[in-house]
Amino acid sequence: MAACVCAAIAAYGVYLALPLILGALSDRYGFTERDIGWTGAAENLGLLLGSVWVSTRARTGRFRSQILAGILIAMLGNVLTARIQTFMPMASVRLLTGFGSGVCYSAGVACLSLMRNSSRHFSLLIVVLVIVNSLELWLVPSLLGLTGLVGVYLVFAGLFLLPAVLLGALPARLSTGTATSSKQSLKTPQAFRSMAWWCLFAIVMFNVAASAFWAYSERIGLSVGLSGRSVSNTLTLCNLFSLTGGVLAYWLGRRWGQHRPQLVIILIMLLVFGSWSFRIGSAGYVAGVLVFFEVWSMTQVYQLGTLSGIDATGGFVALVPAAQGLGQSAGPFIAGALLGWGMGYPGVLMVMSAFVIACFAGYLLVYLRLRQSQPALATA
Repeated sequence: MAACVCAAIAAYGVYLALPLILGALSDRYGFTERDIGWTGAAENLGLLLGSVWVSTRARTGRFRSQILAGILIAMLGNVLTARIQTFMPMASVRLLTGFGSGVCYSAGVACLSLMRNSSRHFSLLIVVLVIVNSLELWLVPSLLGLTGLVGVYLVFAGLFLLPAVLLGALPARLSTGTATSSKQSLKTPQAFRSMAWWCLFAIVMFNVAASAFWAYSERIGLSVGLSGRSVSNTLTLCNLFSLTGGVLAYWLGRRWGQHRPQLVIILIMLLVFGSWSFRIGSAGYVAGVLVFFEVWSMTQVYQLGTLSGIDATGGFVALVPAAQGLGQSAGPFIAGALLGWGMGYPGVLMVMSAFVIACFAGYLLVYLRLRQSQPALATA
């Protein structure tokens, strides 16, 4: 399990620090708002492609070799990035690096989904992600001041050494038959496939909205009058507070099931984005970021858990990183395009609210269908 968790964490390293990195690309290399949005989109598109590549080979169970390939590609990409300072080469290499990271993340999550107590493993993964994210938001500004982007990308390359060392503990081939499951099957395969695809659709919609804000969260904070250090501290402390999100999601899931709490927290996200689209002040920014991180932490647990609950084979769970990658690549791209058209941050957040509504609608449809066909699963 440690190898899978470490591979997923290392793969997500750059994405977790994306706002600070994109801000540095603008400040140090002169990238425009559109350039940094599309650079972030290229990174996440690579993550998507890597995830799809793993999902098409998930049935082979050869996750160890897939993680190793992803590690080598991601390390090479980060080293190459350290030598680049212009937009097109940067976006191209980040696409390649994102592919390697996507392979690592998707293979790691697929492994976790096939183990006993997968919901607990997913909660643990999210908690560790939050801790690493907080450390990055705290350390990256100092690292940028000492070494610039060169040092930052070399450090991210070095993060892959730990999962590479632990990889030997992972079996060369993990059979899907080794995982035991108490999941109930749906009445018809078609009903199962339909609900699984709606879950994946909702994941894409949520990640479009979340990644659009995340990519520009530093710039938005600066636009409301906060200093760079204040923004960094806000992101770090609020993200650290969201450690409670993974634990709270697990507790609520055991008490109320995963579907109902998920619908509630998506509505809370909608309220935050909706209020920001009308007015963003410094106090509102800090409070909204606090809620955003808590909701994001809880939602990531539920995205994996709800789909895992209706997918006994693990085939659709393997597509979760691909769905996340699709949303995370589209979000910064759409936000960058809207900003390029002069829409402004409130307008971007208003558009993102529509994606949150679509996410809520997708999960609500799944919940209502489960209430009709499998009531036990609707409350699981």
